[in-house]
Amino acid sequence: MIVEKRKKQKPLIEDKHSYLRIGSKHKGAYIKKSQIIYVKACESYAWIYLKDGSKVLSCKAIGFYEELFSDDNFSRIHRSYLINLSHLKQYEPRYRLVHLNGAHVLPVSHRKNRMISKMIHNQEFNTPFRVAV
Repeated sequence: MIVEKRKKQKPLIEDKHSYLRIGSKHKGAYIKKSQIIYVKACESYAWIYLKDGSKVLSCKAIGFYEELFSDDNFSRIHRSYLINLSHLKQYEPRYRLVHLNGAHVLPVSHRKNRMISKMIHNQEFNTPFRVAV
């Protein structure tokens, strides 16, 4: 009887690949990857900034998320920042700054500046943005 009820219920998370679990074994939350604007390194931890304006502290380092999101629309722009390219609004190559949704402005490292410029020139991702001259 209980087994039949469970089969009829919808799963809590329909597409596990589009969600990220943050937290410990007993307490945690699921975050939709598309809601992540950027990840900021904080020593061996990482702050995850979300579309709704909130941020979540993760016990994982930024390198973990860089590998985890390698197939997704994320790019490491700085030693401390990993951004979701679908939230990119504007890029200022002269000042090496990216503007993201939610009025977030982040620096681009000197080494990553060329990579970001090439990506934008080749339009390797689908997002409406503009390049400041």
